[in-house]
Order: sequence, then C-alpha cells, then structure tokens
Amino acid sequence: MTAARSRRVRRTTTLALAAGALTLMSSSTVPGALAAGAGSAEGGSTGAVDVVNTETVQAFLDPDGTVSSSRVYEQLVLSGTGRASVENPVSTEGLRNLDGFSGWSVQDGAQRLDLEVDGVERLRSVSDFDGDLPVTVEVEYRLDGERVEPDDVVGASGLLEVTYRVRNGTGREQEVEVPDGRGGTTTQTVEVAVPIVASLEATLPAGFAEVVSEGAQIAGDGRGGMLVKHTLTLFPPVGAPEAEVTWSAQVTDAVVPGAKITALPINPFANPTLKKASDSYTAGAETGATLAAGATEIDTNLLKLRDGAGELLAGLIQLSDGADQLSAGLVDSAAPGSRKLADGAAELSAGLQGRALPGAGKLADGAQQLFAGLFEDAAPGARKIAAGARELAAGLGDLDAGAGKLQAGLGTLEAGTGSAAEGGRKLEAGLQQISGGLGQLASAEAGLPAAEAGITQLKAGVDQLLAGFGSTSQADTLLNGLARLSGGLTELKNGAGTLTGGLQQLRGGSTSGLGLAKGGVDQVQSGLAAAASSTTLPNLIKAVKNAAALPDCGATCNATLLAIVTNFETYAAGSANSLTTAATVLGQVSAGLGQAIGGLDTQLIPGGQKLAGGLTTAETGAGAALAGATKLQAGTQQVAAGLAQLQGAMAKAVAGVLQLSGGSSAALTGASDLAAGLERLDAGAGQLAAGSGDLADGTGKAAAGGDALAAGTGTLAEGLDGAADGSGLLADGARTLEEGLADAADGSGLLADGADELADGLGTAADGSGRLADGLEKAAAGAPALQDGAQRLSTEGMSKLVAAGEDTASDYGVLAATIAASAERAETETMAYGAPEGAQGLTAYSLELVADTGDDERTAMRGLGAALVLALALGSLALRRRFLQV
Repeated sequence: MTAARSRRVRRTTTLALAAGALTLMSSSTVPGALAAGAGSAEGGSTGAVDVVNTETVQAFLDPDGTVSSSRVYEQLVLSGTGRASVENPVSTEGLRNLDGFSGWSVQDGAQRLDLEVDGVERLRSVSDFDGDLPVTVEVEYRLDGERVEPDDVVGASGLLEVTYRVRNGTGREQEVEVPDGRGGTTTQTVEVAVPIVASLEATLPAGFAEVVSEGAQIAGDGRGGMLVKHTLTLFPPVGAPEAEVTWSAQVTDAVVPGAKITALPINPFANPTLKKASDSYTAGAETGATLAAGATEIDTNLLKLRDGAGELLAGLIQLSDGADQLSAGLVDSAAPGSRKLADGAAELSAGLQGRALPGAGKLADGAQQLFAGLFEDAAPGARKIAAGARELAAGLGDLDAGAGKLQAGLGTLEAGTGSAAEGGRKLEAGLQQISGGLGQLASAEAGLPAAEAGITQLKAGVDQLLAGFGSTSQADTLLNGLARLSGGLTELKNGAGTLTGGLQQLRGGSTSGLGLAKGGVDQVQSGLAAAASSTTLPNLIKAVKNAAALPDCGATCNATLLAIVTNFETYAAGSANSLTTAATVLGQVSAGLGQAIGGLDTQLIPGGQKLAGGLTTAETGAGAALAGATKLQAGTQQVAAGLAQLQGAMAKAVAGVLQLSGGSSAALTGASDLAAGLERLDAGAGQLAAGSGDLADGTGKAAAGGDALAAGTGTLAEGLDGAADGSGLLADGARTLEEGLADAADGSGLLADGADELADGLGTAADGSGRLADGLEKAAAGAPALQDGAQRLSTEGMSKLVAAGEDTASDYGVLAATIAASAERAETETMAYGAPEGAQGLTAYSLELVADTGDDERTAMRGLGAALVLALALGSLALRRRFLQV
C-alpha cells in the first residue's frame, strides 16, 4: 500500500469514525446532554439560521497508549434561510478545508464565516489538536503471565493477556454542600470530573482463540475475527475516573491487535439512566436523613418512655402501697365493721318493730282512752259537782243566817210563843228538807264520800302514770328510753353520713380516689398496649431492611444494617412481650378497680345514703316522740296536782257534810220536840236557846264546809279540764311517737338492708383490693425491665441507627452533590474549543490504538535486501566498465 493510499484509507477511516460518533451523539436520547447551547446565528444576519457545531477529536496512539498524533474535525451545519455571520472557535494549527481547496478566514483563534443560507449548508475542516486529551490510555501486555513489550508479542505464541487502563483526567477537587443527616448541611471536598462515558472496542484477528474478557460484549467481526467491546463510565460517583478492562486469548504467531476508544462528555441529568442514579443518590440521602430523624425521634420517645417508666414505677410502688393499705383497711376494719353494723342494724330493726312500735301503739291507745275518760266523763262530772257544791254552799250560808235568826228569835221566844209555835212548825219542815239533802250528800254510795274515793283512785293512777314517764336521766322510764333512742339514732345518722362520705371519698372521681387510680392505671395500660401494638419499630426495621437492600449499600453497610435489624427484631419481640404482659396485668388491675367502683356506686354509697335518710327520719320521729312525752308528762303532772287539791278539798267537804248532817239531825229532833212540846216552851226556853246556839255553831261550820266544798269542786273541775288537755297532748304525742317509731322501724329496715349491702360490697371491695395489690406488685416488678429495655434500645440501637442514618444521608449526599457538580461542569466544559455563540455544540473523542502486525519490519528488510542487490549490481557494472576500458 502506498503512502498516499494509506493516508486516504486513514482519512476515510477517520471521517467514518467522526461521522459515527456524531451520529451517536445526534441520535442520543439526551441531545441536550452535549449541547453547549442551541439557537439561531442571527448576529449580523438576516432571516433565521440555526447552527450546530460538532467537534470530533481523533488521536492515534502507539500500542502502549502513547499519543503519536491528534487532530480535530470541525463541522458546521447551518439550516434555514437568510444571511449568517458565524465565529467558530477552532485550532488554527494546520487548519484545512475538507470541502475544497480554499482556505478559511481566521481571526483571533476563530473561524469567521459570512454567507447566505437557503436550506442546509455543511462546512467541514480539520486542524491539529493542540490541547490535552481528557482521556488517556495505558496498555499492558502479558505473555504466559509475564509482562512483555508490544514488539515481543508479534510472532509469539501462548496465552496473551492485554489490559487497558482508561482514565478521565479532568478531575479536580471541589467543595460541595452535603446534608449532615441532622437537618443541616456540611462542606466536604470531593473530586469532580467532567462526566464522560466511553466504549472500548478491540478487534482480534482469526488466529486468536479462547477469547475471554469479563464484562465485555464479544461477537464475530464477519471476517473470522472477534470483537471485544466494553462500555465505560469514567466519572464518579456513577463510575470511577479510571477503568481497567482485560481480555485474554490463546495466540499463535501473534500480532498486536488494534483497539478503538470513543469518549463522549455528557450531562448526567439529561440521561435517563444516569438521572435515575442521581435520583437514587438524592433519595438515599433523603432516606438517610429521614432514617436519622425518625431514629432520633424514636430515641427521644424512648428516653421519654424510660423516664415515664421510672415515673410509672414510682407511681406503681406508691399505688401498690396504697392498695395494700386499702386492702388491709377493707379486710381488717371496714368489712368486719360493716358486718357488725349490719348485725346491730338488724337488732335495732327487730327491737323497733317487735317491741318499741307495739308499745308505742298501746301507749297511744291508753292515752287516747285517758283523754276520752277525762274529757267526756271526769271533767263534766267535776263541773256538775262544782255547781252543786256552790249551790250547797249558798244554802248552807242561808242556813247559817237562819240559825242566827233562829237564835235571835229564840231570844224573843219567851215574848211570843204563838210566833214561836208557828216558827217551830216552819223550822221543823225546813230542817226535814235540810236533813234529807244532807243525807244524800253524806251518802257513801252516791254522795261526796263516793266522789272522794274515785278521786283517790284516779290520783293513784295518775301518780303511777307519772312514775312511768320518769325523766331523761332516769333509767327504765319512757322519757329516758326516748332520749336514749334519739341520741342513738343521731349517732347512727352521723356514723352513716361519715360512712357515706368516706365511701364517696374512696370512690372519688377523675381527680381522686379509686376513680383517679383507675384512670391512671387505664392511661398507663393504654400507653403500654399502644406501645406493644405500635408499628413504629416494625416500620423502622422495614426502613433499615430497605436501606440495606439498596444497590449502593456495600458489604460493610449491608452487614451493619442487618445486624441492627437483628438486634431490633430481638428487642422488638422481647419488648412487645414485656409490654403486652404489663398491659395485661394493668388490665386486671383496672378490672379490679372497676369492680370496686361498681360496688361503691351500686351498693355501698346508695345503701349508705338510704341508711342516712332512714336514720334522719327515725331521729325526727324520736325527737317528736320525746317532745310529746314531755308535754304529756307536764299535763299529767297538772292533772295530779289538781287531783291532789281536789282530794284535800273533798275530804274537808265530806267532813263538813257529815258534821252538818249530824247537826241537822239534832236540829230536826229539837224542832220536833219544839213542835211537840210548845207547851213546854216556857220550861225549855233556856234549853232551846242553848240548842239554837249549837245550831248556829253547826250551821256556821256547815257554811264553811260548803264554801270549801265549792272551792274544792271548782279546783277539781279545773284540774280535770287541765288533765283532759294534758291527756289530749299525751294522746297526740303518743300517736306521734307511734308514727315516728314506725318511720324509725322502716328506716331501721333500710338501715339493715343497706348495712347488709355495705358488708357484701366491702367484702367484694376487699377481694378486689387484694387482686389490685397483687396486680400492682406484678406491674411494679415488670416496670424496671421496661425502663432498662428502653435505655438499652436507646443506647444500643437508636444511637447506632441515628449514626447510620446520618452516615447514609452524608454518604448519599456526597454522591448526589458530586454528580450535580459534574453536571455543572458538563454545561461549560464538554467541548474542546467551544461553539459559536447561540449554536448547539457537540464533542466526541476517538482514540485509536494502532495495530502492530510486523509488516513494517519485513518491508524494511525487503527494502534493505533490494538496496544491497542494487548496490551489487551497480558495483558489478562499474567493474565491468573499468575492465572494458582497460
């Protein structure tokens, strides 16, 4: 092959390569990834013309990777209609026009164009590349395991291994802002490179067998050889700045095969695949931050749970002590006391209903009969006696006056016997009437003696009745019994009120008593049940598992996160069991408290209130009975006083009547004698005068007795009226007493029922308090484990998880920030020289490793042999001429 043909072939190959690279760039799914800008070249132009500038840098490398030559191919594509003025930055060294023989107008390192465009215009040029390649290649050759030079490979046989080290040399250190996993950011220094993707393709001849290359695409080339192709991502964090690929083959009479590397600067945010990687880095950082924040929050809540468990423990201990005291008080005091109260209430009810109430009924009936006898019989009779006594007194007064006149008349008897005889007859008749009346009045069956005996008997009954009344301080009397009953009922009422108040205080509400205790236990039990059924820790374990499953989580990251998951799952199982057990125990405690509260609400407190109401009613009835009995006693005392006064007056009246009766008999006898012996009037005038004196004395006494009788019967009438009034009060008081005792009996029944219910309820409460104390002891025993477990989970789990979350957020944040910084460099540093202002710019790099087949050496040897032959021929010809001349 001639040199010219070689250059044409190489040029054709180069143009084909450039066209292929540009086709790849233009057909890429991320056309904007390589664009430095896109627009119309309208500066100094008319119309609208779009400009696309492509740069293809081609470099030829020796078999070891050393650059032997490089050039840049520029193509401007102008489309549209109008005039365009373009300034395209180019390499001016060796600048040539590929579309003709004319040159380019170049000024200040820029290709200047001014042309009319109607449709599409393509302008191509080539010049020497005087910059640094962004990608470098080193090649290492090993034959049967030993490193050799490329020349040693030619013609050799054995196992050939070729390693290509492709490096992106655009990296530089740069500071980036990354999340710290705690809601803030921090600055880190990372290496940022222009993002470049590349492909390496080696063509192995037909003599290469058993071709092996890890991660490569291997296929036939259609000419008996093999194509080995690798795709390389030459920028972090998606890839690495340096990539190393190796292939091996069994060779015979080997050659150094050529290889081609095509590199394209890209914008990772415009490439769907790389964009997903960037999004995954951002999501990983957010997940790490979320994980750290969630773990921090959980750790905070765990510390709160630990502190709350401590408070719970203290509260449970205090509640347990209170429950023990409650149980002891209920079992040792309240329950036995309530049973004694129930027994006493039953005895009180039996006494009131069996004895006091019937006795009060009899007392009321007797008082009513006494009132009826005094009001209907004794008082009216006494008033009649008083009226008769007054008439008797008046008659006796008249009698006394007549006796005086009789005595005066008898003084003059001697002077007038005729008048005396007439007077004697009248006197006899009058004395007969007086004698008859006095006989009736002195009769023991119907007169004053009978009345005196009745009064004596009546006074004895009243005295006996007064003795039965007694006083509030005299034992075994009515007033003492009623006073003691009233005092006992008052004490019972006060005790029932105190009992009801104590039960209500024990019952309490939402802020005190058993209600507060149950509310606190329910709140703790709900918190423990919620903690046992909470999905926070399972969700956290799931999040850690998902983080461990991320493709970018390495072996160390994966092992650490899985260890944390194992610890969490172990703790979660134990913690859930402990929390469930504690919640169950507190549920039993709450049930016991609820049962105790139910007993208080439905039995003890209503029973105590009924007991207090019944005792209040009984106390009122007893007070009324005591007041009525007191009034009845006062009335009876008045009756007794009146009867005593009447009894004295009646005795005097009886004595006077008896004396008057005797005098009237004597007067009647004298009158008879006077009437019979008027003839003896003169002889017996002195005796008659003496008799009239006696008569005057007797009538005086009779008159005095009649006055006393009238006064006594008046007093008797008044006393019996007072006795009747007192007996009415006694009857009313006795009836009130009976009604009060009936109410007291009913109240005592309620008291007995309430006391029984109280005793039963306190027994139930005592049982519940025992279960409460046992449950609280179990809860108090389990609370330290909850506190210790929360502390261990915070120290051994959450702290590590927070650190892992912060590290994850920071690590993924570095990756996301690095790829973002690479994308920023891709916007301004992808082109070798740059594109015209407002134009779209695309750049590709093609590096060709030249094959070494040994043909150049053989050609040189053949040339050397030909030269020797020619020299020998020329020497022979010269010798021949010399010999001929000779």
